[in-house]
Amino acid sequence: MASESPASQQGSSSTNGKTPHVLACVFCHQRKIKCDRKSPCGNCIKADQPCVPSKRAPPGAGRRRVVKDLLDRLNQCESLLSQVAPRDVVAAAADGRSVAGATPPPPAWRHGEPIAADSPALSYVSYEEARRLPTSRPNGKIVVDDGRPTFMESPMRSNVVDHLQLSRLSLDDNVDDHADSSDFVTATETNETGSLGSRESMDFDLLALGPVQMLRLWQVFLERVNPMTKVIHVPTLEPLVFEAATDHSNVKPDVEALLCSINVLAILALSDAEAEQILNVEKGKALRKSSFALKKALARVDFLRRYNTTILQCLVLYLVSLQGQFDRHASWILTGTLVRIAQRMGLHRDGELLGLQPFETEMRRRIWWQIIMLETKYAILAGFCDTLLPPNWDTKLPSNVNDADLLPGSAEPVRSREGATEMAFCLMLYESRQFFCENPMDEFEAVVLGAGDANALRTPGVQSLDRYRVIIDQLEERLLEAEKRYCNPSIGGIHVMACRLRPLIVQRLRDMMAHVGEPRDQDAEGRGSQRSFFRVWVINFEGDIQWYDSIDERFRWYPKLHLQSDAFSVMIELLQWQPVDALVDRAWRVIDRVYHHHPELYDLAKKENLQRAENLMAGWQRRETAFCGVGQACETPVVVEKLRASGSFPATRVGSVEQWSTPAPDPTLFPGLGTTDFSDFNDGFNDFDGNILLNPDAASFLWDVPGGIPYSRP
Repeated sequence: MASESPASQQGSSSTNGKTPHVLACVFCHQRKIKCDRKSPCGNCIKADQPCVPSKRAPPGAGRRRVVKDLLDRLNQCESLLSQVAPRDVVAAAADGRSVAGATPPPPAWRHGEPIAADSPALSYVSYEEARRLPTSRPNGKIVVDDGRPTFMESPMRSNVVDHLQLSRLSLDDNVDDHADSSDFVTATETNETGSLGSRESMDFDLLALGPVQMLRLWQVFLERVNPMTKVIHVPTLEPLVFEAATDHSNVKPDVEALLCSINVLAILALSDAEAEQILNVEKGKALRKSSFALKKALARVDFLRRYNTTILQCLVLYLVSLQGQFDRHASWILTGTLVRIAQRMGLHRDGELLGLQPFETEMRRRIWWQIIMLETKYAILAGFCDTLLPPNWDTKLPSNVNDADLLPGSAEPVRSREGATEMAFCLMLYESRQFFCENPMDEFEAVVLGAGDANALRTPGVQSLDRYRVIIDQLEERLLEAEKRYCNPSIGGIHVMACRLRPLIVQRLRDMMAHVGEPRDQDAEGRGSQRSFFRVWVINFEGDIQWYDSIDERFRWYPKLHLQSDAFSVMIELLQWQPVDALVDRAWRVIDRVYHHHPELYDLAKKENLQRAENLMAGWQRRETAFCGVGQACETPVVVEKLRASGSFPATRVGSVEQWSTPAPDPTLFPGLGTTDFSDFNDGFNDFDGNILLNPDAASFLWDVPGGIPYSRP
């Protein structure tokens, strides 16, 4: 009741001559608002609530209440955990017991077929602790990437992030370096319409090119970009290009956006000299202008609400151009927007099932499968082992036909050709992607890196090495069959590049598995060492270099977009731990070739490139010291000579091996790993044997992997 006020309850205390301490009423205390301590208080009057006085709690009640709150929260967490994991699995993970008798979780499904789940979907203990469990290996963990908690499912990507944290580098997403490193794309933002926008004025010529320049870029797109994407129908779009080149005032907004995306990719496919010749401007500046025009065109069309097939084509080309040019996490999120638009338009269902015309069905297939490739690529770069798309799509592979075989409005079914067509490269990519959808290899990276007991890999219920070898053999057979159907290397051009896909993919997978389970690749506890991690990236970059060197120069822009610069930086950093070895020799040759094909890495004005170059020069000085200690000379790579010539890294006097102190990692920055995990690399330096240099063949067995780049020994 209102009469039962705090003041009336404590009125007797005034007889003692002391000012009474009036407590806030119950209502104000619960709402955590200021009480005027009147009878009744103003807050209770406004809320039409009874003003009930508070009572002073007995001594010690606060501590008991805190303990009770903590217990309540703990019970709530255990309740939530029990909903996603069996009780015996959680209990066993907590005390380190075996979980062999645990109740298995419900099976996952992919393309309508159940997938056996041999391990929990997530780690409920630390990643390193869970790896030590005999029959349990987590499929993911939370890492801190540039201050952001990020889920990483891929062991290779999470190890890259761990190494970057260990070296205190923020190479991929450094906020302070964004303004300097974004030669191409500025950070995207969302305006009130939900479209990609910019702070700059809308008064801008969206095409911003002369007729001759537009037509030349269109020709570059047809020769270098279109064979690798195949999301547009050239006979349909070409008249619109000619119209826009002469008078683009009447071009529809969606077509205008598509033409802007074509310009961006065409400029990206040019060399620096070609860009200067065609556009009379430096390539980086041309990319910034064309990217700005594209974003303005997308903002004007309001693509999130007024989407169509043309807008989808534009977004696909835009996301292709972002590879290697933009924050990988932001790119993956943008890809999610593209996927949702495509699903809203029903591209995940085959056009034949929807009763669409053959031309529209074929174009939808081409767009959808290019979206699948983009989503998979960005998901892997974001730290997942595969795409996260639900398996509720049934869109067939595109037909093996040329653009001239597709007629808009025709009711005749599209029939695939026998032999080479314009779709060769795309179909080879799509065949490999479809194979991995049907034969998932989610734990392949963990097996390659030795994430667990090597003997456990061959036990029933765990993905075995033999199973992966069979899958790789099946992949080669399938790609070989597709290669015979779609490719003709005698034609040259894109067909040569398409024929390179099969050996590139298959050989890379086999090289990664060549040393799995070897004792040299495991630490004292039987887990994968840093050597296996180092070897995986050397093999990856060797494959990249082989691809660069074996394809037409017109198409090199495409594989160069896939350079994983953060992993490249980690590989360079690891060279400081092992200055001399057969695998290290291969790594230095790879580094030299990567810098040759990516001259932008020499731009030391960017913090990322400067930090990478500092680690490279530090590793080279340790290598020179090791050779000098036994009286041998080593040939200096071109990249080292160029970095020294830049003036930022002057040549230093090489001392004896004993002058170098062994670097020690900071365990606090690399949770779960100690200095013993790097013992293999330290031993290779401290216990260096000069006889290896005198007889290079004696060291060839150490880390040698078949399929590496051929080289001639000095």
